[in-house]
Amino acid sequence: MLRHAPDLVDGVISGAVSLDDAYKTAREAKAQADSTESQLARLRAEDPELADRVVEGELTVQGAWAERKARLEEELRQRRVATNLLCEILPALAQIRGSRTFAQYDPELAPPGRAVTREVIEHAATALAEMASVWKDRNLP
Repeated sequence: MLRHAPDLVDGVISGAVSLDDAYKTAREAKAQADSTESQLARLRAEDPELADRVVEGELTVQGAWAERKARLEEELRQRRVATNLLCEILPALAQIRGSRTFAQYDPELAPPGRAVTREVIEHAATALAEMASVWKDRNLP
């Protein structure tokens, strides 16, 4: 009771609060503290930065978990967008291989802001090299 419900000690001593009621309140407070501690330990394992913000008093444990959930949802959204974009672009790019498509490219016919330049090709080549590396690292088919 001293650790988890110290505000009830005087009431128990004076007889205003029964020992059983105070003990029950202390047990509930302990269970809540244990739960918070376990949640914080799990948070530390999953997202140490958020756990540090809880310890520093910037966030509650519940607030940190809400932020963690929002971050995970945003990461999933970004993965979906990236996957859809790559699924649209790469098959079309692959069709160009071995064709004379680029030999027919005319920069004057390119849509505004979408012209292919040496820099765009270099960035695309870098992106393809990065994709190949990630593909290999993740051992994807």
